[in-house]
Amino acid sequence: MKKTLLALTLALSMTAPAFAQDFAMGEETKGLKVKISDDTDFSIRTRMQPRFDMGDLITSKDGKSYESETDMYLRRLRLEMDGKLTKELKYNLTLEMDKNGKSGSTSASAANEVKVLYAYLDYKFADTANLRFGKAKLPYSRISLTSSSKQLLIERPVSTEAAKKLFDDYYQTNAMLHGSIAEGMISYNLATADGWENKNIIKTGTSTSTADLTTGVVTTTSTDVKVQKSNPVFMGRVEVSPPGFVEKGKSDAHLGEGQHVTLGFSTASQGSIEYTGASGDSESRTLMGVDISAHFGGLTLQGEYTAWKIDYSNAATSDKEPTGWYAQAGYFIPGINLEPVVRYEIYDHNSNAAAGADDTEEKDTTIGVNWYGKGHSFKIGANWVNSSYGKNASGYLADAAKKDVYQVQAQLYF
Repeated sequence: MKKTLLALTLALSMTAPAFAQDFAMGEETKGLKVKISDDTDFSIRTRMQPRFDMGDLITSKDGKSYESETDMYLRRLRLEMDGKLTKELKYNLTLEMDKNGKSGSTSASAANEVKVLYAYLDYKFADTANLRFGKAKLPYSRISLTSSSKQLLIERPVSTEAAKKLFDDYYQTNAMLHGSIAEGMISYNLATADGWENKNIIKTGTSTSTADLTTGVVTTTSTDVKVQKSNPVFMGRVEVSPPGFVEKGKSDAHLGEGQHVTLGFSTASQGSIEYTGASGDSESRTLMGVDISAHFGGLTLQGEYTAWKIDYSNAATSDKEPTGWYAQAGYFIPGINLEPVVRYEIYDHNSNAAAGADDTEEKDTTIGVNWYGKGHSFKIGANWVNSSYGKNASGYLADAAKKDVYQVQAQLYF
């Protein structure tokens, strides 16, 4: 399998110079923009990410090991519309049909359903104070806030992807006050949202169905735990950069242009999450994270540490405390427009596990290469991902403690 990645890397290296003549580096495609008046405009863009995966993608019939499989699908398929209604008021509406045709989806209709990803208004009072309201990302985790169109590697780290689910949906309706001071050297985001709310399934259980042979009526019983009520979730994020190193636009890959150094801090909390059908049982959830990102010409560096806690009111239930960190790097080579990339990550599924139930770490190593035909408007990436699991980590199987996956993804963003 490792030879496959080397072959893909070699193929990209050989074809890049030829393609570079037709797709010269320069200004990326920005979509179609219509200016309605001096203060009003409308833009529309389309993004597609065709994807091919190969390797240990499925478990065996007995569930004890991984089996080799291939999968071809559209990782991203989005229609983005944004603009200004007035000089101070911006808007965004983004529709998505991600993971179209991906193997393992619960149903074809669910995987191919068109959904609203973003829908918000953003009013600017001043550089120091803007108010955004609507459906958008919750403001925590540097790599999660960065658009997937500008990722250094094909997938985000598993720990930050898990942290996105801590407050139900990372993309949810929220109100956020944000701004920057000192020419962008300090920026902040303060937000509130519903987080977990009434009827959300906070713990997935088992479902059983029984049929009455006389009436033919089928009764389904589920052990899912649902939320009765909860407090709102509150969160904040601050980013700090030294003079001369302010990032012009959040990205994992700046393609050899400019420089930046940014230190970020995130925190979030939701309390009094009460369950239905459970007398007095509730929980609270908290998260904290710190990250640093930098680039100096073609060199890109980034790291992030995230820790969160689920604190149960029931003394018989042990609190859960996952932690995770990653470090990644890439170097853009101009002329041939190639960028070797690497990331190492350790994700502890529960650092508070009792003795005998510990060994919950997952370790992921990703090595790959990107080729840019026209910046982020047209690019191709190839990654090899090696994952190993502790015996009590999710992903560990009786006859398999590791797996290898090979990913190739293209992006067309116009």
